[in-house]
Amino acid sequence: MNEIELLQSLHTLNETEIFYRDYQEKKKDPALFREFIDHLDIGECLEKHFVIPEKKETMPPSMKDEYFYSDSDVGMVIQKHNCFSPPFEHFHTYFEAFYVYEGICEHEIGKEKKLLKMGDFCIVPPGVSHKISVQDQSVVIVMILSSQIIENTFRNPTYYKANPLAEFFLKNIRYSGDDDYLMFHTGNDQELKSIILQMMLESINKYQEYDAILSAYFSLFFGKLIRFYERTIEHPSRNNPKSAAAYEITAYIQEHHTTVSLQEIAERYHYTPEYTSRFIREATGRTFSDIVIDARMKHAVSLLKSTSLPVAEISYQVGYENSENFIRVFKRRYGKTPTAWRKDLNKEYLL
Repeated sequence: MNEIELLQSLHTLNETEIFYRDYQEKKKDPALFREFIDHLDIGECLEKHFVIPEKKETMPPSMKDEYFYSDSDVGMVIQKHNCFSPPFEHFHTYFEAFYVYEGICEHEIGKEKKLLKMGDFCIVPPGVSHKISVQDQSVVIVMILSSQIIENTFRNPTYYKANPLAEFFLKNIRYSGDDDYLMFHTGNDQELKSIILQMMLESINKYQEYDAILSAYFSLFFGKLIRFYERTIEHPSRNNPKSAAAYEITAYIQEHHTTVSLQEIAERYHYTPEYTSRFIREATGRTFSDIVIDARMKHAVSLLKSTSLPVAEISYQVGYENSENFIRVFKRRYGKTPTAWRKDLNKEYLL
């Protein structure tokens, strides 16, 4: 598929959209709608992933990664949101971002309902319930992003800085706040539109090295967002000092996980250690130690994958002075020692 063909497909109703358009039309007449619902083939609806609020068996309890990913190693799907689909409250196990390429859509999260227009880009983290409604032939592009691709990108030193986008992603890998989202307003930015189309083409065509190119476009897109549109950000935590402080503290712990201490955090934010410990637990649902260990284990896995460093050196680099403590914590987390984990990884590569 080329760009012209892609644009044509974005402006042409697919089979699912035609079904939803008929659903919306028949809903205007109660008698016709009841007949329509009664004659639905539920097996076909389930097979085609039609979501019909009047048929509870078609309503997924959550939208899971495996519904979408044909290649779990890529961890990213980019597709058009179906026009005319009935809005329904749902949450997902991945990050969902949607970009209004053309037209409008309605987004509802918690008690807040917003009308999004061209160029608006909204990110909703895992576990947060929301509704999206596209009730005409507006073009809305959805990005389905696994936590792994977020981790891989925003752990990169290029991105792991004190900016709202990195903090939002990294905080929500660990936990999701109530009614959380991040929104940018980019207007009719032709460069961003072009990047979105190129990402879609890579995702659709899957030519050689498409995963690397898709990842590069992904980084470019989010880099441009921060460079040019950081000032447009809407985020509910910006009006909530406690949530904003939780963001900042969590990001600081993750960035300094090799040396950070509870005492250091308390002094930095002018709290007592006791209050700091309680605040972190209440804000994130996790203890200070849990956050530190999680960051250290992620770092250790990265080093085991990408280097041939001995386990003792990896232990030191991720923040453990005693390698026995590191090995014990790693085994508790992954069910095997770092050495065994690395050997199993190498076996997979040889298969």
